[in-house]
Formats: sequence, C-alpha cells, structure tokens
Amino acid sequence: MTFEAVFGALDRRLAATSPCPPAGALLRPVAEDCLGMVRAYRADAATFAGRSDPVNALAAVTYALGWLDAAVALGLAGGRGPDCPPPTGVVPADRAGQLDEKSRRYAAMLEGAVAAARPAPDPASPARGAAEAVLRVARCCSVLGGARLDSDQEAALALLSYGYGWLDAGVRAGLVGIAGDRSLFAV
Repeated sequence: MTFEAVFGALDRRLAATSPCPPAGALLRPVAEDCLGMVRAYRADAATFAGRSDPVNALAAVTYALGWLDAAVALGLAGGRGPDCPPPTGVVPADRAGQLDEKSRRYAAMLEGAVAAARPAPDPASPARGAAEAVLRVARCCSVLGGARLDSDQEAALALLSYGYGWLDAGVRAGLVGIAGDRSLFAV
C-alpha cells in the first residue's frame, strides 16, 4: 500500500471520527488531545513523504494510526476500528541504512517505554482492564517488531511505531503511568 492510499484511508477515518465524550464532559479534552495527535502526526507524515523521507513518513503515519485505534478502542472517539494497513514497499534500497538505524532505535525505545509503564488505575477499578489492554498492545508490537528487525524492517518500524502510538495514547488518557524514564513518552 502506498503513502497516498494510507493517507486517503486515514483521512476518511478521521472525517468519520469524533470525540465520544460530549462537550463539557471531563474526558472530552482527552479525546480531543488524542485526535489532535492523530492529525499532527498525519500532517508530519505527509511532510516527510513530500520531502522524500519515506522512513520518517512510515514512522509518523503508523504512530498516528496507533493513536487513532487506541482512541477508538478506549471509547474516546467514535468511528470505525482498524482498517487502514500501513504502507508497504515504500522505503527504497538506498534508504536501508536510515531504516535500519530508526527501526533499531525505536525497538530499544519502545522496549524501554514498555518496561517503564504501569497500569495507573487501582487493581479494583474497571479502568484497570483498559490500561492492561493498552500495555498488551504495546508489548505485543514491541515483541513482533523486534522479531522482524532482521527480516522486514519496514514491517518492524510500522509495528513499533503503531505500538508506541497506543502506549502514548494510554499515558495521555491517564490509564498508563510512567515508572521510569519520562523522556520515552509523549507527555
């Protein structure tokens, strides 16, 4: 799938997505923040793609998809669930070194972020399950992305960025607490 196709699919999803909490509700700013992050990283991805930087475009668009899917799954935003696969075959061979460096750096960063993250809600709170789900997605993407570092670095970077989007959305939503290096998170 090309960047143009992914951008089109993401734009259609965003157009059909709105914050679920009503205006004035306490969680409305959280929902708006999540959707704002999706739009910001979608714009960054387009900028990178326009500058012929497919590695950073891939990271940015899949990070945006992670934020969006997390917001929908958490009930912060209404809209369709995941139906926008990441771009594939978009990084040319002459960018292999950049892709390798970024993929390995993101693998280490996400692994460290997952290790530093904890469910924030009390174990007896119904919100604890949402926090654990966010951490499960991030952990799964970290493991799967790391396992692909030597075989398919585009897929690895997409998985790592997507999982990072979920994790950062969980932190911003107050479901995931940081028990370590705060610089690993978008807070």
